[in-house]
Amino acid sequence: MPIRIRFKIIIYTALIAIAVLVVRLYFLQVISGEVYAREASESILRSKTIPAQRGNVYDRNGKLLVKSIPAPSVAVDPGLVIENENTLETLGRVLNMSRSEILNKLEKVDISYIERVILKQNIDYGDMIYLKENSADLPGVEIIDIFLREYEYGNLAAHILGYTGEIDSESLKSARYSVGYEGGDQIGLTGIEDTYEEVLKGIKGKIVFEVNPVGKPTQVLEETAYVPGNDLYLTLDIELQKEVEEILSTSIMEIREKKVSDSDEYYKAPGGSAVVLNPQNGEVLAMASYPAYDPSVFTGGISSNDWQYLNDPANEFPLNNRALMGYPAGSVFKLVTAYAGLNEGVITDGIYANCQGVWYGLGSDFPKWCWAKSGHGSLNIYGALQNSCDIYFYNVGYELFLKNNNYEELLQKYAGLFGFGSKTGFDLPNEDQGVVPDREWKKEYFKGKTQNTIWYPGDTVNMSIGQGDVLTTPLQMASAYSILINRGIKITPHVGYMIKDYGGNTVATAEDLSGQKNSENLDLNREYCEIIEKGLKAVVSQGTAAGRFAGFPLNDIAVAGKTGTAEVAGKQDYAWFVCYAPVENPQYLIVVMLEQAGGGSSSAAPVARKIMDYIYGVSQLK
Repeated sequence: MPIRIRFKIIIYTALIAIAVLVVRLYFLQVISGEVYAREASESILRSKTIPAQRGNVYDRNGKLLVKSIPAPSVAVDPGLVIENENTLETLGRVLNMSRSEILNKLEKVDISYIERVILKQNIDYGDMIYLKENSADLPGVEIIDIFLREYEYGNLAAHILGYTGEIDSESLKSARYSVGYEGGDQIGLTGIEDTYEEVLKGIKGKIVFEVNPVGKPTQVLEETAYVPGNDLYLTLDIELQKEVEEILSTSIMEIREKKVSDSDEYYKAPGGSAVVLNPQNGEVLAMASYPAYDPSVFTGGISSNDWQYLNDPANEFPLNNRALMGYPAGSVFKLVTAYAGLNEGVITDGIYANCQGVWYGLGSDFPKWCWAKSGHGSLNIYGALQNSCDIYFYNVGYELFLKNNNYEELLQKYAGLFGFGSKTGFDLPNEDQGVVPDREWKKEYFKGKTQNTIWYPGDTVNMSIGQGDVLTTPLQMASAYSILINRGIKITPHVGYMIKDYGGNTVATAEDLSGQKNSENLDLNREYCEIIEKGLKAVVSQGTAAGRFAGFPLNDIAVAGKTGTAEVAGKQDYAWFVCYAPVENPQYLIVVMLEQAGGGSSSAAPVARKIMDYIYGVSQLK
């Protein structure tokens, strides 16, 4: 190819390249200039949220139980900090954290859901000043105030109040926390902190600010203050709560010093619970669970040593709220059997049974004993309740089984009517529903063991005195007896009492949160309820609990009650006692349950008596 032609090709190619460049520059500067200018302007604006102060918690009398206090904390952007050795070294030195400790906390989070991580809470003032002064050399690190909980009464009511903690990435993915939450937020994890999260959390504030090209803030353009969370008032009387917890713990310590009858073995009594309820409106006035724990150990993040202690089986699991856990019922369950027998016509208050200490209703090969081996003689429903006669209730249970060949599973039907086998609807998380065993339950439980799946008459007979596989919570038991007290009106127990905003304005009244709003009329026979109540009064005045209420002014303050002792294979007996007063207009319903503590009369009833003494000031009346 001639040189002249090659020269022309080079010239044309260069001209085309210049033309393309000119067109591109024109597009960028003229056509797209406005767009890029706007994007550049937007890129220097940043925003961050301001944590909101969580609402306070008060008892029914306005006594402050829990409040929020500001705590300076180190928040970091994992993406920026993980790759910066200088920042990692500085943070480790100032915060007294190892490099691996920092990386472990930052690397385990899902950065797609969490933009910042609270590396350390409630840091020292000197450390805060140092980090602020050197912020220019620590990209991705900022000092923020978060609000931590402070408990005015120590570990009192810990199982009800619960505790808060930092939200994790899994929670952020859930529907409940999908809006308004971000990494580093404090949320309710247990107790009313969890149940009433929406009430207590508040509304975050926001700051919009401008940064220079290296990301350093230059000026604040907009700031919206946070709105504190609402204050929550509880049905608890903290002074009564304090007394109940002290009585429960002291009584358990005393029981551990006693020997099991005819044995050198001491009662283990690892734990227990006491519930005080207003049966007419479902308000929980006190709810104690032993052993307890100090919720302040979770403030700022619980240490590994504290967490290990709280979950060590040797310490009897202090985190468990035993008032909401299922236990074998024993004779306090006879309430159900009594009403079922009366309502189904199996018994009347004029029908007597003869207790000779042993019962052969299932045949001579299957004798069943009364707790009183010498027998109670002839008695009707009143005497059967007064003396907690097992043989009387064996008869009732067996007759219920025989009726229509147990087609309707009548005892289970009435257990369900009184709320057993289902949650009460109480406003705390992790409530057990208990167990009311029936044919289907037994088939499922013993699946693969055909010989154990048949429901026998003996199963119903055992269940009639609260034995067998029946499980119930202390709160369920309180709810069941409140149904009797209210003559068939079932009221949901609750601990939420009232809600006020930060300005003191009422958001929800006691009536709004009352269990009476969710009440249900079970249409019980009033006459049968009164027959049972008469027997329960006799329990306290001259029956199995009479010795425990000696000296109590029963003529002025009538008390009805029921003792219960539940046998558990391989364990010591579980003790129960239920009582309420005054019988003519009950204001207080008390349920006491003690694990492996012996008889209901000898161990649980004295606890309830002491609580009654406190409530009515009986020591001043003696």
